[in-house]
Amino acid sequence: MSSLFERSAETLDRSRSGDAFGPTPGAEPEPEPTALAAIALDDDAARSWLTGAQRPDGSFGLTAGPVENDAPTGLAALALPPGDERERALDHLVATPALTLPPDPVVPHDPNVPGWGWALGTAGWVEPTARALLAFRRLRPGATTEIAGAVGFLADREAVGGGWNFGNRSVYYVDLPPFGQTTAAGLIGLHGLVSGYGLVLRGVDALRRLWPLERGPLTLAMSLAAFRLLDLADAEDLEHALEPTLDAPPMDVISLAWIALASGPGLSELAVTG
Repeated sequence: MSSLFERSAETLDRSRSGDAFGPTPGAEPEPEPTALAAIALDDDAARSWLTGAQRPDGSFGLTAGPVENDAPTGLAALALPPGDERERALDHLVATPALTLPPDPVVPHDPNVPGWGWALGTAGWVEPTARALLAFRRLRPGATTEIAGAVGFLADREAVGGGWNFGNRSVYYVDLPPFGQTTAAGLIGLHGLVSGYGLVLRGVDALRRLWPLERGPLTLAMSLAAFRLLDLADAEDLEHALEPTLDAPPMDVISLAWIALASGPGLSELAVTG
């Protein structure tokens, strides 16, 4: 077992809030850090907490004023054991693609591939779409319409030269640059998918350029996860880059959970082929 995993897993375990995990050590539990930690640590207590936190519609998330954020639902489905709760989470993803927007020449996009959004009733974004794609590929491969739609969304929103920005490819006739963290998210969703081979190749090239410039722990950890899932030698460089981040002041739990997940055995729970 790598020392990076051992150190990050121990720190992550100390950050828990009872049975679950909040966004910062000791904070009120939330679904996203709890789902990531449950996978990274193979933690039954965290899975049990998730089961109790599931909404009646099958989703997981937070309510912020009038907005229902359900973006953790795909991650929670990946963390849950087989059973009704997992299936209801996947059913929710099937039923709630992003808002379909009409064609717009200043924000070009394909309205036939809405993707998934951060919150119900909003437009599609790269990371929640990649999460839904991974959940379907791993847990419900028969959801071919949803898988094709997610891949189509990522192809439509690919930045010029490869990789992904947060949402659109261009706005007001200006091409938007890719970012490391969102590019890693796209690669995690697409890894091993034959129909996404070109997207993956261009995304890998982009991420190799980006991660040395964007050295925050979340970008590094998700890049490590992407490169390990793709079985690329770059993973060793990323492990070395992540080691010093554990000596810094306490980081947010989501970044910490991604470090433990990316460097440990839990990553096998995200692996898909074909």
